[in-house]
Amino acid sequence: MLRSITRTPLGMAASVHKLAVRTLMTSLPASDRPRSSAMGAIRSSGNSKDMLDITNLEEFQFDDSATIGHDYLETQREVRKYLRITKYELPKLKAYVKPFQPPTKTQILRFRTSTYIGEANHPAARKVVLTVDTKSLPLTNPELHKFLLLVGPRYDPVKEQIKMSCEKFQDRSQNFKWLSDTLDKLINEAKKEPETVSDVPLDLRHAAKNMKPKVRFPKEWNRPTTTTTTTTTTSTTATTPATETA
Repeated sequence: MLRSITRTPLGMAASVHKLAVRTLMTSLPASDRPRSSAMGAIRSSGNSKDMLDITNLEEFQFDDSATIGHDYLETQREVRKYLRITKYELPKLKAYVKPFQPPTKTQILRFRTSTYIGEANHPAARKVVLTVDTKSLPLTNPELHKFLLLVGPRYDPVKEQIKMSCEKFQDRSQNFKWLSDTLDKLINEAKKEPETVSDVPLDLRHAAKNMKPKVRFPKEWNRPTTTTTTTTTTSTTATTPATETA
């Protein structure tokens, strides 16, 4: 049996699939084996449930492409889809162009997402990252101190920003909502008796590496640059003609 299988991976897979289908069909009772007349009656009746039954499947005749071939064709279709959008749909967006307006003081939240073209179900596509400046939060100094104690290592003391991410939900909009609700809960909790934790210091060990001062070479230690001037002396020699004596 192994000698009849082609040595190529595609041929080997096709031969194994054909052998498995034949073994399954021969192990079934004669009354359950597919027949052309029965398949014709099933197709004409439109009963899709019976057509999906494994006992009613026709024998594979190796007249179709393999799974890897269908995946390649699907990739080509998606590439051509975006090429058509680029050529015919993107020029229409000029009618909706608006001048850039910087965010207002109330628009303090920044969300970042990643889209992987060609991979609709990429596991990292649902991840949402929230960034907000601590100076823009509607909190007093004691409330801000309690807020920073609550967020913990999500606080960056160098940039003075809070950074949170969420990918626990399958849909991206749910992760948006979770981050927004969590930030609101933290702000509301920070406003409740902030004086009780005013003497608790912030734990900034997570940012100790970024907070180290950068060692720079002192300018006073630089070697002084000396400018040497070269003077060129030109000597002129006067030649006196010799006098001839008779």
